[in-house]
Amino acid sequence: MKFNIYTLGCKVNTYESEAITSLLEEKGMILTSNDLEADVIIVNTCTVTHTSDSKSRKMLRSLANKNPNALIVVMGCYSQLNKEEASQFANIVIGTTNRTGIYDFIMSYLNTKESINVVDELFNDCSYEEMRVNKLTKHTRGFIKIQDGCENFCAYCAIPYSRGPIRSRNPESVISEVNDLVNQGVNEIILSGINTGTYGYDLKTINLAKLIERICLETSIKRIRLSSIELMEITDELLDTIKKYQDRVANHLHIPLQAGSDNTLKRMNRKYLTDEYRTKIKQIKEMFNDVAITTDCLAGFVGETEEDFKEAIDFIKEMQFASMHIFPYSRRKNTKADSLDGHLNPAVIHNRASIMIETAKVLKQKYESNFLNKTVSVLIETTKKGYYIGHSSNYLEVYVKSDIDLTNKFCDVLITSIENDIMKGEVVCVL
Repeated sequence: MKFNIYTLGCKVNTYESEAITSLLEEKGMILTSNDLEADVIIVNTCTVTHTSDSKSRKMLRSLANKNPNALIVVMGCYSQLNKEEASQFANIVIGTTNRTGIYDFIMSYLNTKESINVVDELFNDCSYEEMRVNKLTKHTRGFIKIQDGCENFCAYCAIPYSRGPIRSRNPESVISEVNDLVNQGVNEIILSGINTGTYGYDLKTINLAKLIERICLETSIKRIRLSSIELMEITDELLDTIKKYQDRVANHLHIPLQAGSDNTLKRMNRKYLTDEYRTKIKQIKEMFNDVAITTDCLAGFVGETEEDFKEAIDFIKEMQFASMHIFPYSRRKNTKADSLDGHLNPAVIHNRASIMIETAKVLKQKYESNFLNKTVSVLIETTKKGYYIGHSSNYLEVYVKSDIDLTNKFCDVLITSIENDIMKGEVVCVL
């Protein structure tokens, strides 16, 4: 049988799709990018915003119409929270558990032609579902999922309901997978989770700092990068560990801010205020030269006043972020924010998001300009329009020309120009 898989949403979803691909190929199924020849089409969905739900539904409907003979499987966060709706578009509905049983579900459906819906109540199951990637199909950098679940219950967010409580992966499994990827030639891994910084909370015997140290000591991976990590989980121990292994841990932390106003942060049920955020960022910048601090922000949250928004813009400018992901607030049913008074007009929300995006663009340009005529180490990942493209330790995306194949190689690159938001450089040497 041939199958295709589509992934919407975050890095965790990317990892899980890679793991499902590995599992199905081990069973003898063949990955194809041709939907018309696929016997099975899998959609790994997202529900982080209202738009994400809409994209999931649209993709499922489109694929079913494109190949009406294909068996359609839906899994992920959208189907976890909308299992009945998802069943209108798919023959097999899986949530954010039971994914390792996908091959058996496919075989069962082919034998019986009976629809399957195996979405579990998450808070009745606190075990981590072990998944692993045996080989990469789409990335030269390797995502490694180490944690699932979130218990922060921010007022705007549906993810704790779609992913359930904190569960951490066995460290031996993480180490084993890192070594497998190293043996395949992978040079960078990204440690990912729904709430990555809580790794080990449930295991009691390990935490994120200790896991990073074990990876550095027990594998030969050249670069470790952390995915998004909450401010409250950036401990002194974690920073000291990153400092100790700074030649192998990326000089980049993605720390969600969400709002630069204390009033808004309180309504969001975030676990810090701006002064705590400011203090931590100052500590990090004092420890690590040229560190990239990137972030997420919501624009137009419920009850956000003009003064709140002005405070947010001023705080963002003060923090001097290297890069930002900006999202207009999206109303999510069954979240605390949904029942709050003060929902803003969509036009106001999108106008504030546009202002925030422009602010982020200016800050990104300012950060990148610091590296003109400087040399950075870049891991080349892909090619486009005659350029080799990769990222530095501090997540600068760099374009270079070369007569030799640089894919998956570290190169020292002299940054020579920034044109139309594209950073270009010349290869000084290949490491």
